[in-house]
Amino acid sequence: MASILVIDDEENIRQSLKSALERRDHRVVTAADCAEGRRFGTAEFDLVLLDVMLPDGNGVDLLEELLRMDPRRAVVMISGHADVDIAVSAIRKGAHDFLEKPLSLDKVLVVLDNVTRSGRLRSEKERLSSRVYGEMVGESPAIERLRSDAVKAAARTSRFLITGENGTGKELVANLIHRSSRYADGPFVAVNCAALPSELVESELFGHLAGAFTGASKRRKGRFAEAVGGSIFLDEISEMPLEAQAKILRVIETNEFTPVGADRAERFDGNIIAASNRDLDKQVESGDFRQDLLYRLNVVDLKVPALRDRPKDIGSLARHFLSRFAEETGTGQRRLTEEAIDHLQRYPFPGNVRELKNLMERVNIYCDTGTVGVEDIRPLMPYQPQGERPSLREATRQFELDYIKSTIARCDGNMQQAARQLGLERSHLYKKLKQLDPDNGN
Repeated sequence: MASILVIDDEENIRQSLKSALERRDHRVVTAADCAEGRRFGTAEFDLVLLDVMLPDGNGVDLLEELLRMDPRRAVVMISGHADVDIAVSAIRKGAHDFLEKPLSLDKVLVVLDNVTRSGRLRSEKERLSSRVYGEMVGESPAIERLRSDAVKAAARTSRFLITGENGTGKELVANLIHRSSRYADGPFVAVNCAALPSELVESELFGHLAGAFTGASKRRKGRFAEAVGGSIFLDEISEMPLEAQAKILRVIETNEFTPVGADRAERFDGNIIAASNRDLDKQVESGDFRQDLLYRLNVVDLKVPALRDRPKDIGSLARHFLSRFAEETGTGQRRLTEEAIDHLQRYPFPGNVRELKNLMERVNIYCDTGTVGVEDIRPLMPYQPQGERPSLREATRQFELDYIKSTIARCDGNMQQAARQLGLERSHLYKKLKQLDPDNGN
């Protein structure tokens, strides 16, 4: 079963594709224009069927936005006006394929089969890679203590809460818990709660019966059912609506979940691992997170340290990532000089381990020599550590500013859309920009 997003302004095409694909047990969501399609941009779909001409924009431009949000998704362009230049442009910009209208269901099914087959191969590669590269690298006291606490907790409970800033490696901790628990031989199912459209949360988590709601023509298995006998990882659980939080609490209390439209509960036997980058105590105070759910999850305090709090691990992490990318791309192994590592250790990495990983990927792409020195790394860094390390406040300010500006650029300057993606009110976004960059006059 695949999840499919159809973006087309012709209602008969949307409905005919939805009906035909749902009869084959696929989950289909439809959108009539660019704006509606963007609403589902961060959700996980195996295939997106995207019309070239939409009433409020160009489908090829939307293609680029969708791939920036998730480069791994397969987007197939569809058009009633066969144009070789448009097709070539779309393929160059990352489209998986290009289909002409009127659509042949057989061709759509062939494309879908190719996409799901390659997706299965990618998932298997990622699963095997996680075994090889999914270790928590580092020898600092903070990371050693976290490893020890995670393994100890995995043997004694099945409910976990992992906290830490973005990019610190919370999913690695979740994987370690899974591998160290009695459910290690079962599946590990990761769910990005922030990417679930609010109207699909319950169906995604608990599944649904045929006829449970409009468009639910077939029974669908949810993520909790997929994770039975293993572990479900609820990443960014603080982004989950309160109503869904209440149902997660019920699963924890009863070890049961109920698919949408069902009158009988199903048994859940497995780990529930939640993670958040927010201060959940403050979320409770503001009414955005249930206090009883926090108490149920926070039996063991597993806080992932920021990279700036364990600078001695930067060298081993950098070598690890550089070696990994060399193996994956077939390029020669590269060696970081001690001066280069010292340079990295003086940079505060506001994006944490994820930022270091991205930097090492750029090093692998752009550095052609076997030995990587400061002069090779310096042009690839957002700004340079000069003498003393920048203050945490300055590093955080620069990271926030860069992140906000890149989001605005992805939204083509649309401040309303950028504010929505950043989780801010538009007026707050303007104030934030002025606060972070007062000289720019924003």
